[in-house]
This record gives sequence, structure tokens and C-alpha cells, in this order.
Amino acid sequence: MRKIISQKNIKTFVIRIFQAITLPCITSSLLVACNTSDRAKDSTNHKLGGTWEFKNPDGVKTGTAIFETQNDVDGNVYILSNDLPSGKTAIAGTFKVNSSQTPQQLDLTFGDLTTQTIYEINNDGQLKIANSVPEQPRPTALDSQPQQLTKIADSTTIPSDVKILRSQDLIATSALIREAESKSSIRAIMRSQQQIFQTQGQFTTDINQLRLGLSLNSEFYSYKVTILDNLVQNSAVPLKDGLKAYTGIVYAIASTDADSKATKLLLCESNIPTKQIPTKPQNQDEGYKCPNAYTSINP
Repeated sequence: MRKIISQKNIKTFVIRIFQAITLPCITSSLLVACNTSDRAKDSTNHKLGGTWEFKNPDGVKTGTAIFETQNDVDGNVYILSNDLPSGKTAIAGTFKVNSSQTPQQLDLTFGDLTTQTIYEINNDGQLKIANSVPEQPRPTALDSQPQQLTKIADSTTIPSDVKILRSQDLIATSALIREAESKSSIRAIMRSQQQIFQTQGQFTTDINQLRLGLSLNSEFYSYKVTILDNLVQNSAVPLKDGLKAYTGIVYAIASTDADSKATKLLLCESNIPTKQIPTKPQNQDEGYKCPNAYTSINP
């Protein structure tokens, strides 16, 4: 039977949306130093209000954030994620900015929990956010992998076909929230495996290298990492009934550059809820496909 999810689960889900979309910093010049006055000046020359788009490193859209404000100090924020049903649902919260601090501070509030972050908008109009988890101390500096969003419009209008779900009346399934968190964690682990392979030439089974601040092995999912020949399989296995399993495959591919270590990603979702550990991916021409009873989804 479907349940009304708790406010805590709502906020955890929204923060996971942000955490899931980590983009590696290509060069240190992309980030403006946190201790310079130029950074604060550049950031305040750009407006937070508008529609921003998340994309993964392959350029695939993974979600949208809309900051609705009249003064760029506070207002409403709406998170539209591709992990929500049909992409037609937005989770609503509020935001508040403190631009007198360097780095500038941004608080995101969903229900009764607030996530304290810092942010900047660079000269290219890209929004970068360093996240913390709800009720934890605010970060003091943008790290090497901030969340990155690109502004696509000044409009703050929510499309008419999008249902807005607010904390006080959000009706959804607890399974949807937990599955979305699990997908987010697997995506983050896959990106970390990519980076480790590029720098070390091999994958890792050390979960401490992969967690990236994530709280894994909850009461709902257990995370397993297995290395098989030229690939690593990262799986989220449900501990409770009624949840789907996920497995993320990262595998090495041939490269024309002898010094380059290229990889590809494959993310799979079980067709039905299961507590069984995913089987191995199936080999196919020039790559792999999902295990039996699994379907490929956006990595």
C-alpha cells in the first residue's frame, strides 16, 4: 500500500538530486579562488533567479532547478528531476541568499530541514554549488567537484503540465524516494570509478574511496562492488521488500591515444522489485548490456 512519505525523506531526496549530478573540474582555472574579492564581485553581477539545467558529463539533461524571486535574496525553488514520474513533477521549497559573505551563502529549505550551501555564478553564467547535507555545517570552500548548473532562461514560470508537490501535501510513495536516492548514489559511485580508472589505470573495490560523502548501506539498500576483468559492477541491493535493485557498470574501452584510459557507463534498473544481487552484465559487440531482468536507464 502506498504511503505518504515523511518530510525527512522528501528533503533527503531533493538533496540527493543535487548530489547525484557531480561534474569533475576539468582545470583549476574553472574555479575562482575563494579568498579573492573578484569572486564576490563577479558572482553578484549575475542573477540567481531563473531556470537552471543540470547535465551529466556526457551532456545529458538530468534535471532542472527554478529559482523564483523578485530580489535574488530569497524566494521559492522548484526541483524537477528526470527521476520523478514522467518528468512532470516538481518538488517545491524555499531559498535564502546571504551575499555579504565570501563565498556567498545559499540555504535550501524543504519542509523542516535546511541544507546550508555556498555558491558562485562565474563569468560564463554557470552556477556552482558546494553542498552539505541537511542539519550539517556549511562548507567553507567550493571543492574540486561542485554541483554545476547552466542557466537556460530568465523565466521562473513552471510549465502548466507540471504538478507542484509541496512538503505539506506531497503524496508519493516511499519506494519512489528510496529508489531515487539509490540511483543517485550509484551514479555518483560510477563517476568516481571513472576518475579512479583515469588516474590509476584500474578500478577499486574500496567503498571508502567511492562514497564521496554519501551515506551508504542504509536500512533500505546495501551497496556492493565487484571487479570483473575490464569492468567494475557497482550494485545497490534492496534490504526491504517492494524496492527495485540497481547496478552500474563502468568498463574500459580501446582508445587511439596510448596515454588515454577511456571508459563507458551502463546503468541498469531491475524490471520488478527484488532483493537478489544482480547477475553479471551480458557481453555484446563492443560493450555490454544489462543483466537479465534489468533495463538500461540514463546513467
